[in-house]
Amino acid sequence: MPQQNPPDKVQREIEELLGKLDTFVPEERLAAKIRNRRKDVRREDSGPTFFERAKRRLSQISLGQLMLAGLALMLIGWLFDDALGAWSTWVTLGGLALTILAFVLSLMTGGARTTVGARHVQKSWRGQVIEYSEPSRMDRIKEWFRRRGRS
Repeated sequence: MPQQNPPDKVQREIEELLGKLDTFVPEERLAAKIRNRRKDVRREDSGPTFFERAKRRLSQISLGQLMLAGLALMLIGWLFDDALGAWSTWVTLGGLALTILAFVLSLMTGGARTTVGARHVQKSWRGQVIEYSEPSRMDRIKEWFRRRGRS
C-alpha cells in the first residue's frame, strides 16, 4: 500500500504543474513580446549611429598620422601667416601641441605600433600568455606605480 501513495503524489504534482503551465503565458503577453522583438530587429538593422561611426574612424588613427597632422598644422600656420592673420598663431600652437602629444604617447607605448584608441592586446596560445621580450623601462615604471597605488 505504501507504494501507491508516491505515484499518486507524483501524479498530483504533475497535474498541478501542467495546470499552472497552461495559465503561465497569456496570449496578450506573448503577442507583446513578439512585437517588441520585431522592434528590436528593426533597430539592429538600422546600423551604427553617427557617433559610433565617428568613434570607430577616430580610433583607427595611428600616432604617426597624428604626428604628421601636427607637423602639417605647424607648417600651414607658418606658411600662411599673412592669410590666416591672428589664427596662424593658434594653428601653429595647435600643431605643436598635437606633435608633442603624439610623441609622448609613442614614448609611453614603448615604440609599439598602436592607434590612438586601441588598447594593449596580449598574445596568447592555448591559454598561455606569449612574451618574447623583456618589459621596457616604461612598462617597469608603470608597474612600479601600480604596485605603489595598491599598497
